[in-house]
Amino acid sequence: MNENNESLKEQKKLSLELILNQITSFDNKASIIVSILGIVFALSFTVIEIISSKSNQIKPYIFSSFLLFLVSIIATLTFSVLVLLPKNRKSKINHKSLTYYKDLKDITNDEYIRLFKENGDCGVSIEQINQNARICSFKHLMLKISIVLMMPMVLFFLLTTVLIIWL
Repeated sequence: MNENNESLKEQKKLSLELILNQITSFDNKASIIVSILGIVFALSFTVIEIISSKSNQIKPYIFSSFLLFLVSIIATLTFSVLVLLPKNRKSKINHKSLTYYKDLKDITNDEYIRLFKENGDCGVSIEQINQNARICSFKHLMLKISIVLMMPMVLFFLLTTVLIIWL
């Protein structure tokens, strides 16, 4: 029985560690996307001067393509930033967790020792694993949407570039 209990403790710790690593991976990817798109977004406004120098017949086409590019880059940035937003526990629980920072911020030494003894498995609970899995799932969805939105952004960027060069 004790061996099964130790095995369960190790499995819970491993599950939580894997989920936290995946969350970190999603955050890193989103940070890279936000950094690159922030630079592209800032540089894209230099195109406005180029558009203004084009003939009046061509301006609406270039401007429309550029506007669609801006809309898609803003949408991509929005979903990438949503990946980076810190998430809070959605449900109210009756007990504190040894692995949730908000539960630990005002905890006393005696309360920590009591919680540690009550949990018996270093505080890794199924509730904490589930909460982190929900966070991981949300971040994964937002990152996928962000990456998918990059496709039309690149398309409108190329279209705008072609229109500026050839028209």
